[in-house]
Amino acid sequence: AAASARSDPSDEVVLLDLEVLAEISSSSAAGGSGGIAKRAVPSPAASVVPAGDAIQAPNGYFGKFMLSLLDLFQADPQLLEERGSFIIRQLCVLLNAEDIYRSLSEILLGRDSLRFAAHMVQTLNTILLTSTELFELRNQLKDLKTKESCELFCCLYRSWCHNPVATISLCLLTQNYEHTCALLHVFSDLEVTVDFLTEIDKLVQLIESPIFTYLRLQLLDSPQQSFLVKSLYGLLMLLPQSEAFHTLRTRLACLPHPTLQQVDTTSAAPRRTVEDSMAALRMSEIDFEALLSHFQKVQDSHKKARPAARLNQMLRLSGVMDSIHQA
Repeated sequence: AAASARSDPSDEVVLLDLEVLAEISSSSAAGGSGGIAKRAVPSPAASVVPAGDAIQAPNGYFGKFMLSLLDLFQADPQLLEERGSFIIRQLCVLLNAEDIYRSLSEILLGRDSLRFAAHMVQTLNTILLTSTELFELRNQLKDLKTKESCELFCCLYRSWCHNPVATISLCLLTQNYEHTCALLHVFSDLEVTVDFLTEIDKLVQLIESPIFTYLRLQLLDSPQQSFLVKSLYGLLMLLPQSEAFHTLRTRLACLPHPTLQQVDTTSAAPRRTVEDSMAALRMSEIDFEALLSHFQKVQDSHKKARPAARLNQMLRLSGVMDSIHQA
């Protein structure tokens, strides 16, 4: 499959190879039960974020396959750029999407190359938010009603921290708006680069897409969704006055007038009670302070590694220039 992905221009050939690998990964001969079953996840105590606990893969071949896939993408950035999305989306159809995302997320936590981890998270996040193949996984994350979905969120969050804007996207998807506000306050300590602003620009475009229709409709209840409104204003303040800035400002200008927020309390109270109870359940199962601390630690690692990475890039460019002059 690796050779085909590199050399064969036909997606059909690559897809056939992926089907073979998926069959091997999910077969009983690989140590599984003949298919990729939903992963059994150990239940951590309430208010505790799993600290990188290894979750057993469906079988040995599956884990090796995911590890080899990431090794391949890291060794060949062009392959990741050109066919990474296609390969991952097809694997999510052939195998269990949740298993794939859990495994890749866990492996990325141990990667030495922080730059690759950030790029890979960006790729996985884009696929998660935009691909029809990930529709069910998006719905599972959108409503964190079960302990399993909360554990999945925590698993993804730990590796998503390699990419700040992807982390914000994940929190918006899962409707964790209060935590989104907390993250945006931390953004003041991050280096604002062109790539960073470009990612926020893309996030604003996604907020205007059908994927986030539910989020935009929640703005109708802006008094009850104050953290959502603050989060969107936080993104607005990060942006220069670009097209994305004006798009988001126009959206926020559409918030209902306060007089329209006066609704019948007898009809609104039950709905708010249900929402408040679900939010309380999520808060009891997820330690957001631990998540925020983890985010800061990961970003500190990136900050410390950045000067060395820039120096290596300058040395590589210097070597290229020397070769050109010698030629």
